Amino acid sequence: MAVGQLEYHLYQLEKNGKISSKRDGRYKRYFVSESTSALEKKIAYHMRNKKSRDIIFRLLRSSHEEAEQLRKKTRLNQKEFDMTANALMDDMILKFEGSEIYIVEPDLVKNAIKKVKTSFLNELAESLIDFLDSE
Repeated sequence: MAVGQLEYHLYQLEKNGKISSKRDGRYKRYFVSESTSALEKKIAYHMRNKKSRDIIFRLLRSSHEEAEQLRKKTRLNQKEFDMTANALMDDMILKFEGSEIYIVEPDLVKNAIKKVKTSFLNELAESLIDFLDSE
């Protein structure tokens, strides 16, 4: 199929509400509208980012953590950590309570990861290896 035809069909599907898209830097990511909630789409979007993915995995493992300890474990500088955590909070995935940070709906995050796992399996494997090496 030619690129122009593909773009046309994606446009038609998006226009009719069958799929939705989100810009991710120079890429445009597409999601099935009917089977995926808005929060699941946001989770899938963040799971493609190594920094966000690392924070999410660590919080899934420990349920909650002191923000500064989490920052040190992820080896992010303060600015990177703040930007990533704020993006996750803006999308209602994380929440701060005092100095602790946690995932708002861990079961939903786990289910979202299971739904989209094949689309970014290589990224997940790489992240898991990095995560295990850092401990």
